[in-house]
Amino acid sequence: MGRMDYHKCVACTKSWIGSELAQKRCDYASSILDKYPFKHDWWHIRFSDEVHFRIGPMGKLMIIRKLGERYCINYIQEQEDRDKKIVEKKKAHAWGAVGHNFKSELIFYDILINTNGKMITTYYVDHILDTVVKPWIQNDPPFVLEEDRDSGHGISKTNTPATRYVKNWKTANNLDCFFNCSGSPDLSPIEDCWQPTKQYVRRFPHWEKEDTIRLAKEGWHQIEQDWINKKIDEIPQRLLACIQHHGKASGY
Repeated sequence: MGRMDYHKCVACTKSWIGSELAQKRCDYASSILDKYPFKHDWWHIRFSDEVHFRIGPMGKLMIIRKLGERYCINYIQEQEDRDKKIVEKKKAHAWGAVGHNFKSELIFYDILINTNGKMITTYYVDHILDTVVKPWIQNDPPFVLEEDRDSGHGISKTNTPATRYVKNWKTANNLDCFFNCSGSPDLSPIEDCWQPTKQYVRRFPHWEKEDTIRLAKEGWHQIEQDWINKKIDEIPQRLLACIQHHGKASGY
């Protein structure tokens, strides 16, 4: 089978992309590639996103036991009762950004009105934009902030007071920014940075929130800047692959 180019492997898990989203991805890739066709065009862009770290084991626990101890109480990892309502698992929520020769600190946050870490506009402005991004605008070389299309970032089409609050801050502080295409984590290199960070967290016990935050910061710190730069340099190829695949998963 190997000589016939068949290989046994674990299939990649990719979200399903419908025809409407595929067309949006194609349109986005074409328009942004026209604006930034070369890798050096992306060196002034900072890619931002939120990430959520599960507190407690993130998968199957690995144990060492003797023969006959398989069902001992100390060696069993019980599953949740599926007849009960699904309870939101405890998580630590963070925001971060990366760019060419740039990596921010992980900013951990809690949203009092929800438990899933969904960013809200008031917190985003007061604790992220005003506290973290504004000093960049004042002190760093000019940059463009890329955001995902979360409603807390001010993407809503309805002109609500919350949306105006974000937009007014961006205008008043001269923040140059744009939104990534929805359903397109493969087109933003910061998504690549979450995987090694979470892999690092999974390697150690982290039953408390403080331990989870500490491990996440350690994993984030270990991501080398050269690796991030390479991910950013390949963005034109990512966009081109998206167009060539007619908006379907690009393989990145």
